[in-house]
Amino acid sequence: MDYREFFIQFQDHLAPKLDTYEQAIYLYIFRHSRLLGIEEVTIGFKSARIRMACGIGEKGKPMSENSAYVKLASLQEKGCISILRTTHTGRALKLHLPNEIPGVIQEAQPEVELDLESMDFFNVPENRVLLLKREDFRCFYTLQSLDESNFVVEHVVSRPEGNNSYKNLVAASREANNKKGATSAEDFLRRLFREGYLSETEFQERNRKLTLLKAGELKPPIS
Repeated sequence: MDYREFFIQFQDHLAPKLDTYEQAIYLYIFRHSRLLGIEEVTIGFKSARIRMACGIGEKGKPMSENSAYVKLASLQEKGCISILRTTHTGRALKLHLPNEIPGVIQEAQPEVELDLESMDFFNVPENRVLLLKREDFRCFYTLQSLDESNFVVEHVVSRPEGNNSYKNLVAASREANNKKGATSAEDFLRRLFREGYLSETEFQERNRKLTLLKAGELKPPIS
């Protein structure tokens, strides 16, 4: 048995489902059975309860015998133990480890891989915002600062020829979107450069980004 793994599973997954007395009884049974490599143990709770848990303060008292039996029944109901039989010396019990109790440790769900190629980045609001984040909250064409209240999603290749792929959509300012119209992205960038909206360095960088965009290299930040 991997004791380290047991205590991690107990503390992280099982203990939050048990009250203080249930935890004390569970660990006591564990100490006298599975820890020793024993599957079944008989425990007399009239005396054992005194060694399990006491109340708070100097006048704290151990749990009553009746409480011990109530908690035993609760532990069995929660799948933590099986009460096999009652003998003149006590209850015959079998303890179940946290990973043996159904529903205690949830299996990690496999991550669903998103298919970027089939995602609609124009009509789905949360996907539109991903384009704004990809552009670092700036207009793809003019580099004007944007936020979620004033950006639009613009087709690099206008519809119906262009689609709603991340390779054909950018976040842009309304002004840039209106100015571009059906003009090709390359021609629009040249116009912005001629009219002084972009410096030569910015113009070259925008063209480089446009090439990367069409090649599918500018992927939205999907976590």
